[in-house]
Amino acid sequence: MSLNQLFSLTRRSFQTIQAAMNTVGQNVANANTEGYARRRVTLQAVNIRDTGLYTALPPRSATGMGVSVATYERLRDHLLDVAAWDARASLGASDEETRIYQVLESLLAADDDTGLAALLNDFWNRWSDLADNPTDTGVREALRGQAQTLIDTFHRLARDLDTLTTQTTETLRDAVDQANSLLEELASLNATIQAARQKGNPDLVAEDRRDQLVHELAELLPVQVHALEDGSYQLTVNGMALVQGDRVMPLTLDLSGGSPSLTFGNTGIAFRAPEGQDGRIGAQLRMLTQTIPDVRQRLDTLAATLVNEVNSRHASGYGLDGLTGRAFFDPAGTTASTIALSADVLADSRVIAASGDPTAPGDNSIALQIAGLRDALLFNGGTETAETYAINLAGSIGAAAKDATGRLERSQATIDHLDALQQGVMGARSTKN
Repeated sequence: MSLNQLFSLTRRSFQTIQAAMNTVGQNVANANTEGYARRRVTLQAVNIRDTGLYTALPPRSATGMGVSVATYERLRDHLLDVAAWDARASLGASDEETRIYQVLESLLAADDDTGLAALLNDFWNRWSDLADNPTDTGVREALRGQAQTLIDTFHRLARDLDTLTTQTTETLRDAVDQANSLLEELASLNATIQAARQKGNPDLVAEDRRDQLVHELAELLPVQVHALEDGSYQLTVNGMALVQGDRVMPLTLDLSGGSPSLTFGNTGIAFRAPEGQDGRIGAQLRMLTQTIPDVRQRLDTLAATLVNEVNSRHASGYGLDGLTGRAFFDPAGTTASTIALSADVLADSRVIAASGDPTAPGDNSIALQIAGLRDALLFNGGTETAETYAINLAGSIGAAAKDATGRLERSQATIDHLDALQQGVMGARSTKN
């Protein structure tokens, strides 16, 4: 071996050792950096023939030219990543469901004295009091006051549902904007990663950043990740390619109609995914298009039935002034947001009808009929009373909240387990490469 070859061997060896030491230092420095995957340098011996040098070697001469870097790679298990991304969609969905169901549960408060079931019970009790004291004006005042309390509760619930709808809509808008921003950055990183790979010098920092962004996106959408040979990712949802190379198909949120709709770009194809696996965005859409409207509709059904059933009986009765044909509730107010006392009852509680006989002010037949609505099976095909209907409405929301919380805990446990496994692969825990 010539002196020049010896110098070349020494220089190459020191450069390789320095690269390995730099890698160890980089791993230690980023031990707590979120998303950082441990680097590994693989060394290989260099044959003199691999250097492009030609020299006549005597028999049995050493042909080595030291050592060089064979590969420089990130340590990360892609299969664990894919499993974690799938689990994050469930986590995002169950987290959003838990939040909204808990809000609804607190609004309906079935076991609270201010809940609908308790107030309906008090309302029927005031009619029973009137039946016991059909000519008492004080009892009528108490009945009117209790009815107004019930009405105010319907109005509060309607307003709270409006507020929840508005807040959830804004949260959905922000989530879609965030998803589109992530898609744009991921497409840009794809281009960076592809270009670096083509030059033979992978940009591992960009690859770390890309995987971290996919983690964030996976909580928002049930994204499927396809790793391509050029190092880039193709991201799809419902079979629609949202990111392919450096091209992006953004999500389009339409809030102009009665309920929000989400489509892919300008294709008009609606976003759909299995319930509970549709990410935070999917859960928000379901809450806005199904859950909250269903609660509102059931409250409206309760209000409308209450108005119609009480009014049909009250109109046939007589007030203390001997007149009949008057409504107790405003007939036009048949929703939770519009239910109201009639103008006649608001003006004078003496018009509240207890008697079914104009010649017998002490008669209580109408008051008894209305009080008897407490036990009337008027809901769900004649299987539930008003109070039971209200209790079951709150109970169904409570059960859904409990189920969502359970799924949230299970999803979090799954992700924690997968993250621990991945950290075992990618964590900067070793100085050996």
